[in-house]
Amino acid sequence: MRILNLMLAKGRGGLETMAVRYHQALLAAGHEAMSLGHPQGELARLTAPFAPIVSHFSHDPLAALAVRRHVSQFQPDLILCHGNRAIATAVHPLSGGAGKTVAIVHNFRFKRDIARARAALTVSRAVRDALHKAHPLLKIFDMPNFAPLEARPVKPAPKGVPVIGALGRLHVNKGFDILLEAVAELVRGGREVRVRIAGDGPEKVALEAQTTALGLNDRVEFCGWVDSPADYLSGLDLFVLSSRVEPFGLVVTEAMAAGVPVVSFDIDGPREILQPTGSAPLGGLCAAQDAGDLAQAINAAIDDWPATLARAEAARMAALETYGQDAGAARLSQILSSL
Repeated sequence: MRILNLMLAKGRGGLETMAVRYHQALLAAGHEAMSLGHPQGELARLTAPFAPIVSHFSHDPLAALAVRRHVSQFQPDLILCHGNRAIATAVHPLSGGAGKTVAIVHNFRFKRDIARARAALTVSRAVRDALHKAHPLLKIFDMPNFAPLEARPVKPAPKGVPVIGALGRLHVNKGFDILLEAVAELVRGGREVRVRIAGDGPEKVALEAQTTALGLNDRVEFCGWVDSPADYLSGLDLFVLSSRVEPFGLVVTEAMAAGVPVVSFDIDGPREILQPTGSAPLGGLCAAQDAGDLAQAINAAIDDWPATLARAEAARMAALETYGQDAGAARLSQILSSL
């Protein structure tokens, strides 16, 4: 198949990353793929063939006309669209691509333009259900995120103070403030832990101030952005996801593949990953946005390392089989061929 891969915004973090991975997956599956996007975005830097398109706003007619030129020249069978702006552009009357548009829905913030798409792929059942409720006539397929996961062996139980870690953009949605409250509760209860938080973002100063206010400066390390998530994750004894909202949670699968036990809030994406239908739990889940319950879940994982590490080994295998790049490419190709 000939497929255009469209992502028009710049600096959208995970959305751009997944657009790149879709391009790579399409090529790996034997499709002819071309990406269109911001001239200074990740698609421009990491994919080929690529052509730049500048979109100043949703429904930008000039961007739609640019897409039309590529539709005419490339003659795609389908146009994969990441993000609301890409979807709005592809289904614009001037683009000539509405009947070929497949929306990749990464979160709950979809807009009404999606109703004009040929089909939609959703990253989790929760996103699928929300989209189906809003647009019951739209053809929808489950398409979890995927990544070139780096497998690492599960480490033995720590002999000293366990290292708890988190990874993500320092944004209020990621709930690192709740994690710090949970750590403070652990310390008050006599639990010795060390904490590493990798990432950067707008909440950095506030989180550092909170760490000081809670008296945790000697226990919490802010690591900044890390070049190799797998190297960082494999240095942890326990990975904690404390997000307030997470439509999927790719970092959970990265931690699983790295052999790190996972504790997460019981929210949409992580729940689907860690409690697969018909299988034993692959990690610990606790009440969302509840620092006390998170502290209890961390304690439970540390208090029973044999069970925690057994789950981590099962989780490692499940992540590679379900969310690895090859698995994602095969699943994507199967869906697209059905369209």
